[in-house]
Amino acid sequence: MPRYGRIKKIKWISLPRNEKALAMSNPYCGLYSIFRFYADCELIQPDNVLIENTAVSPDQQLCLIEINLIHYNESLLSEDALYIIRRIFLHFTELGKQMIVRFLYDWDGKGVLHEPKDLIIILNHMKQLSPLLKEYTKSIYILQGLFIGSWGEMHNSRYLGERQMVLLTRQLYECSGDYTQIALRCPSFWRMIFKSVQPLEEESAFSNIRKARFSLFNDGIMASETDYGTYGSISAKDTRSCSEKWARGEELEFQGRLCRYVSNGGEVINDNPYNNVPLAIETLKEMRISYLHWKYDEQVLNKWKASRSGVTNVLWRDKTAYEYIIAHLGYRFTIEEVSLSNAAGKDGMLKADLMIRNLGFAPCYHRFCVTFVVRTTSFLESYEYSVDTDTRKWMPEEKVAIEIYIPAEDLKPGNYNLCFGIYDQQSQTPIQIANTFSSMDYTGRYNLGNFITYS
Repeated sequence: MPRYGRIKKIKWISLPRNEKALAMSNPYCGLYSIFRFYADCELIQPDNVLIENTAVSPDQQLCLIEINLIHYNESLLSEDALYIIRRIFLHFTELGKQMIVRFLYDWDGKGVLHEPKDLIIILNHMKQLSPLLKEYTKSIYILQGLFIGSWGEMHNSRYLGERQMVLLTRQLYECSGDYTQIALRCPSFWRMIFKSVQPLEEESAFSNIRKARFSLFNDGIMASETDYGTYGSISAKDTRSCSEKWARGEELEFQGRLCRYVSNGGEVINDNPYNNVPLAIETLKEMRISYLHWKYDEQVLNKWKASRSGVTNVLWRDKTAYEYIIAHLGYRFTIEEVSLSNAAGKDGMLKADLMIRNLGFAPCYHRFCVTFVVRTTSFLESYEYSVDTDTRKWMPEEKVAIEIYIPAEDLKPGNYNLCFGIYDQQSQTPIQIANTFSSMDYTGRYNLGNFITYS
């Protein structure tokens, strides 16, 4: 890197940085569609389209892939079935999507009838699938459910006892990739399996311990007082075992704490007062919802589309509740303050300060790469500076202060841009920032402002 004479003065011109009222298309969050396959058929159901011809909206980063194993509920998976599953994973990987994968034996609401009558068959299926689950770990974000129950939703199953659930969770944990989350249908299942009424704590989050990889999903979000049986009616202080379902308020509080470190999402169903605006917005915030099914329940979604958000933020107040909710699923990063100056007490250094806030319902759950770039306005020279920050800990509504020091001797007198970027190495995707100046260049960075250096 060349060294130039001492920079004595700079002139900093910040670009506008207002938030824009649009949903960002970022990995690991947002709306998802469902794609259904039988393990022994190369056609998507019910459309009968070839796996490789399955289309996905470019605006949706997440895809729920349901793979029905019913034709193998009394036997091992065949080599042909494993080959078809490989083709499914490969296709969605090549599309650059993050997969939520749900293996199941039932699409008719008859879980007990359709699932294997011997638990060992399910455990063997998990073992057979292990090489694929590990090979595609970068694309498989979440394994949803434990293969059991009606629609794979962990209800109406013969295997909901503590012993069976522990065996299933241990097997799936060992058979899946090191970073793949495994989502359980009810918070009470999480407590039962890990024998604790305390959710995951910060010191255990993102570690190699088993419970750090178990998250939640809910296909009955705001359906009723109990979310159609997801919660119970007993107070947490009155419970006699970890497996009991608590009353709604305490279950929501438990999810809010657990889902600081693992994801939560699913479907909203059954038009009723619990999913009226603004209670719906507050509930989604408390649950830290990252993803929702784009189509179900249309009555609830249409109610949100017909209602104003009613939030106090002027930018969103007159937008529909649907627009507000979709834009805030998962994480939503906005830059609030930027400055560049000579560093006080550090001769020959420039200091860049940035204040960023996560306005989404949830954290991002991934450690993204964060960098500043100084480049000449001619684009002929550029210098990159990595930031030591953990984006997994950028919690909703919290401001995160970022600063870097730039050796002024790297720069000769002239005109420069100060750029900023967030990048996900796992999905190889630049992270979009929700500011009006957010015109991303070919490197995936945003121009925060311009400055002139003087010797």
